[in-house]
Amino acid sequence: MKRMQGFTLLEMVVAIAILAGMFMVAMETFRAAADGREKLAAEATRLEARQRAMTFLALDFEQVVARPVRDILGDPQPAILSLENGIALTRLGWANPFDLRSRSQMQRVEYRLQENRLLRLYWPALDVQSGTEPETTVLLEEVDSLTVRYLYQPPGATDWQWLEQWPDISLQGTPALLMPLPKSVEVEIGFADGTFLHRYFRTVVNLWQ
Repeated sequence: MKRMQGFTLLEMVVAIAILAGMFMVAMETFRAAADGREKLAAEATRLEARQRAMTFLALDFEQVVARPVRDILGDPQPAILSLENGIALTRLGWANPFDLRSRSQMQRVEYRLQENRLLRLYWPALDVQSGTEPETTVLLEEVDSLTVRYLYQPPGATDWQWLEQWPDISLQGTPALLMPLPKSVEVEIGFADGTFLHRYFRTVVNLWQ
């Protein structure tokens, strides 16, 4: 009779070790693929948020209009106004299909940097009344800085200058309705990862001057 032959203990150990190694390689490959997918999804979300923020900025700044407003105290404020960590402006183009809502097509908008978030706020009316709360949208997270500069040529100056505040000190005493707009507005947004968004926006001439 032929002697029955099987695997030796050493062969079994080697086979199990090979299978375990193949399993570990497969698990690492799967984990790397899952991590890569998560990173791609996070990057896509980040880029989408930044693109959406730039769309809002472009729509607002490219439709700036020289329409002053009144604050809750009734004091006139210029169409463009520097804020601490932000900017306020009046823009055209607030959609009101078929004039179904009894409001203007102009809109008062603010951009603010608050707790490392870039916020966009707007009010239901241009002239803000006491107790009126703005609608607030978080455009971007993990924002380190918001820098806004204004291109202007002060009276008597021979060169254009980039100003950190608006209105310029040379415009003190000028009625809000007659106040000129800066020639251009520069916006730079800095993020915690060291990247930046940077844009220039041209403005229009104040027809009331």
